[in-house]
Parts: sequence; C-alpha cells; structure tokens
Amino acid sequence: MDERMAMNMMRRVAYGDCLRRATLRYPTREAVVDGGRRMTFAELNRRANQFANALKGRNFKKGTKIAFISLNALEHFVAFFGTAKAGMIFVPINPLFKTDELAFALNHADCEVVIFNGLMYPGFKDAFAKAEKARLFIAFNPPEGDFVTFDAFLGEGSGGEPETIIEADDDLLILYTGGTTSYPRAAVLSHLNLFVCTNGILIDIPFTHQDKLFMVMPLFHVGAFIITSLVMFVGGAVHLHMLPDMKQILVNVEKEKITCTLLISPLWRQLLDHPDFGKHDLSSLRLCVYFTAVMPEDLLREVMAKVCPNLCLCFGQTEMSPSTTCFKPEDQLRKMKSLGNSTVNVEIAIMDDFGNLLPAGEAGEIVYRSPQVMKGYYKDEAENRRVFEHGWFHSGDVGYLDEENYVYFLDRKKDMIKTGGENVASLDVEKTIYLDPRVQEVHVIGLPHERWAEAITAFVIPKPGQTIEEKEIIALCKEKMVGFKVPKRVIFLPDLPRSAVGKVLKRKIRDEYVELYKGER
Repeated sequence: MDERMAMNMMRRVAYGDCLRRATLRYPTREAVVDGGRRMTFAELNRRANQFANALKGRNFKKGTKIAFISLNALEHFVAFFGTAKAGMIFVPINPLFKTDELAFALNHADCEVVIFNGLMYPGFKDAFAKAEKARLFIAFNPPEGDFVTFDAFLGEGSGGEPETIIEADDDLLILYTGGTTSYPRAAVLSHLNLFVCTNGILIDIPFTHQDKLFMVMPLFHVGAFIITSLVMFVGGAVHLHMLPDMKQILVNVEKEKITCTLLISPLWRQLLDHPDFGKHDLSSLRLCVYFTAVMPEDLLREVMAKVCPNLCLCFGQTEMSPSTTCFKPEDQLRKMKSLGNSTVNVEIAIMDDFGNLLPAGEAGEIVYRSPQVMKGYYKDEAENRRVFEHGWFHSGDVGYLDEENYVYFLDRKKDMIKTGGENVASLDVEKTIYLDPRVQEVHVIGLPHERWAEAITAFVIPKPGQTIEEKEIIALCKEKMVGFKVPKRVIFLPDLPRSAVGKVLKRKIRDEYVELYKGER
C-alpha cells in the first residue's frame, strides 16, 4: 500500500469502512438472513470486496454509476458495499417503475452498470433496451440472455480490501425522490451524509449487536436502508423479506426471536388486522420503529398495547439522508401528534417566505442545517439554488416548533402526496389523466386514509357532452404509472371551488372530502 493510500485510510470517512470494522469485531456473527440464505459479517465483507475488485478489474473508474433494481435481496448489501468500497456511486431504483420511468432513471443518472433480479426481467427488458450508457448487465436469479451472472461476476474479484482513495464528500448514492415534475428528481448523497445520519440515529435509538431486525420495507428507499446499515454496523443481524408481508412478519418474529422491525403506520394497521395476529409469540420485540408520518392516536395505543410498548418515529426525507427527527418512546403519549425533536446532527427551524426565522408556535416552512443535507439534485442547478436559499435546506413541508423545539407537521407547500410511504407529485398523476382526450380539467390531492396515510384522489371535470367512467381513468393510470401513483378514487364533478381569479382551491376540496375514506382500511 502506498503512502497516500495509507494516509487516506487512516482518517477517512468512508461508508464501506463501517462494514469492515463490524467484521473485525464480529466476524462469525450473522449479518444478513434472506430466506434460507444466512451470511456472516466475514462472508458479506469478502463478497463486497470481490464486487469492488471485479468492478475495478473491468476498468470501471471511480465515480461510475451502478444501478441496482430488485425487491429486497441479500445481493443489495453486497452490491452497495462493494460499490462504496470501489469509490463508485450506487443508484437503487424502484423495480416497480414502468418502462419510461425506469429508462429515464437509468439514462438521467448515467448508469454504466445495471444489476437486477432476473425474476423481474420481463418488466425491465424494454427499459434496458433504452439504456443509452449501460454497458454491463449483471443478473442474479438470471433469465435467459446474454447477461453476466452475479456469482460469476464476484468470481472475477479477489476478497481482499480494495485500495481506493475516498474522500468524505465523494458521491455515494443517487436516489430518486417524489419530485414535482413528470419525472422524479435525483438527490445526491455523500459518504459523509450517510455516516453522520447513521451515527446520529444510533445516539437516539441504541441498537446493539444483540438485535435482530426484520426488514420488509424496500431497501431502495434510504429510510429502510439506513436502519439496516446501522444495525449491521453495531453487529446486529438483518433478516430480509422481499415485500411487506404481514404473515411473514408474525412467523419470523416468533421463529427467529426478532427484536426490532420497521413499518410505516398503515402497515401497523394491517398487522393488527391480520387474521393470524394473536396466534404468534411477539414477546421478543423490544423496539418497533415507524416512519414518514404521525401514527393516529388509536392505532398508536393499540400497537403499544398489543405488539410492543416501545415505539419510535423517524421522520425526514431523502434529501436529508434521511432522518431529521426522532420521536422517542418516552414522548409518544406526552407529545401526541408531534414528529419528535431533531436528531443530534440536525438543526431545525421554521422560515417564512422572505427568509425570516419564526418563533415557537408560528407556522412556516420547515428548514434544516446539517452535514446530512444532500450535496444537491443531480443535473438540476436551478432547483438547487431554490432549495438551498437563505443558507438552509427547504423541505417543502409546513409546520411549527413548540416551546421545547418539537416539530409538528401541518401541510406541504407543494402538491406532494405521501401515500403508503411513497412520495407522489400530484402533477405527475394529473399529466397522466390528461392523456384521456375527454378530460377537460383534473386536480389530484391526498385525502386522509387509515391504511395509506393519504389516498391519491382525482377530481375530474369532463369536457361538455363527454362521459367517462372511473374504471377507465384507473386503467389508464395503471398502464402509464407505477402502482402506488394510481388514484384510489376518481370523482367526477361539473366544476370545482375556485379563487377570484379562477384558481382551483385544493384546500377547499380537501376540506369538503376529508372523510371520503373514513372507516376504510
């Protein structure tokens, strides 16, 4: 090892190093369990090294973008940590994206390597044909075709630690967010961003090497991935399931003596309502985490009583790596409806439209300062200037701080809908519905729903003389968009409430239809 490399490794902040250090502490402990596959830290670290060295052996350079497209799988960790160790950039993409969405992400992020789950290949192949810069496709569960298999690719690299100069501010992740345009924006996160966030969460939520985390939330979301990472880094085990399956949660908690799990609020409702709930021993659970939104009070109390008394909410957004607040177990009933207070490395304030910081109790935009703030949106300097205005990161969320600096969420400045843990731009759905030539006007909003947090609801004004059925609009959306963007209901109206200048007042629509989904689960 040359002197420059040795000096770099001595003091650097590099996310892949965290796996190596965990391996030195707990080489024989289980790191990942994926169905019948069980992998120790030593084996995971060796395979990550093989992946990194195989990339370098094929002359991919530092900064190369590596796409990963799959539901939850052990290969995600091998590929991510291998990418991190090679000084390259990991681009996890939602495997449920439709062809145009997937092709956009691959091309926009300049992905040269694509790793994918061959079981889902029929949904990918048309997008792959449009991937302009991809020159290597690697498949696990490989389909027929000219693809390098994941295991064969690992076999090209040695298991020794790769020698790569890595700086703390080097790009590590490109993550696609909900966005406000027809295609999502891409947040760029560095090694430092993730390192600071991981360590900050561990101070508020002390996971240990004895923990077993059952993860059904998708790893292509940074919230799920960051929780799995911090459990690994302290020597705990991550048990994976590819989809949020309530039966599997109940079975695996009992079988594996799971100590922690992570779900969005609507899934906790589904777990409690599952016909097998009560038939399995869940007493091993010591901590249950929920994220993205406040849990309704009745549901909160029921989960605490029937599943686990220690609940913790992590709130944030992709651009913040992601967690900005932690709503700790002792505050759940004391500060009902709060998002908690800031994590140790995040500063939160409330700002008006002119850049002035507001006192406690006054509502405005929630803004952040932190080493967790993303480096910026990829290829979007105009948006970067806007979101970093006045020296703070602008979240787009409206809320207020109380006298103890606990955060309360009120609304979103933009027409963003948070449904089932996903961010959906209303404009995206509206543009799709406008593809029907019979539509004169459409406005999409999120309405409260116990299962989905917000249910996407489309309000459509047909053109004069035209008749449209709800199922036709739903079918159009299913054809053009990923499933979570599809409206739950389509309401047809002759007109909508408007301002004096004719602008549709979405708040009035929301107020009028606020109980549309009342009682639904």
